[in-house]
Amino acid sequence: MTQAAAAIDLTGVNKTLQYEDARDPRVAPTVADLKRWVRRWRLRGEPLGVNGAVRKRWYVRPHKMWEYSRGLAFTGASRPAREPGSTLHVLDVGGAMTLPILYLASLGDRVVCLDIDPTMTRQSMEAAHRRGLDLDCRTTNLGMEDPSASDLGAPGAGFDRVYCFSVIEHIRPPEQERVASRMGALVRPGGMLCITFDFGEDGPMEAPMRTMEDAHRLGELIGLPMAGGAFIDTGDRYALNRKHPSARYTFGSMFFRRPL
Repeated sequence: MTQAAAAIDLTGVNKTLQYEDARDPRVAPTVADLKRWVRRWRLRGEPLGVNGAVRKRWYVRPHKMWEYSRGLAFTGASRPAREPGSTLHVLDVGGAMTLPILYLASLGDRVVCLDIDPTMTRQSMEAAHRRGLDLDCRTTNLGMEDPSASDLGAPGAGFDRVYCFSVIEHIRPPEQERVASRMGALVRPGGMLCITFDFGEDGPMEAPMRTMEDAHRLGELIGLPMAGGAFIDTGDRYALNRKHPSARYTFGSMFFRRPL
């Protein structure tokens, strides 16, 4: 864990979506940096993927920016939050062509992305080749396969950071349980894991966290100590998915750290 990550105040990070979180001084510099990065990426003619749709974008919708900015800021991985000059070995699960993997690779990190979509995996590798990024995108399925950290190219005992942004709710049990526990096992001592997920009774995806008990169970499956206190449901619900306009639900976020 970098000195920057160790110094970050993680109080209250495990919670559901509130748009005012973007103004949190711990997060706001990362929001601004990600917005600048997206504009530069678009000016280079490069596309981004959001919810499986890959196209050229000038911005990322606020609820997606909420999970990306907080995930990267509170793990000390964004440009404003990290120790100057540091590089990370990063594992992302399910985020081919998304902002986090391309942004982190552009900062000089070694990024491994596991995504079962072969088209988006190929697009990610093509973008990495065009931009000279250290990105390895594979179709490894953690629900069916149990690779070691070394199998995935991580040095030593695992990855510095593991991310899973709004993917776990698309994976039905029992694969969902296997993915959660295997992600936790791939974090090195001192490393961190961030997971975000659809939360609420009306979550429209295949297997969202519908209740607090579901969220607690997810944490138990990951098998690492939670960083920043217990998970809190603020009670806010939103129409987040244009394909399901009548579904009012929210996003949740959890952060974990493996002890040294």
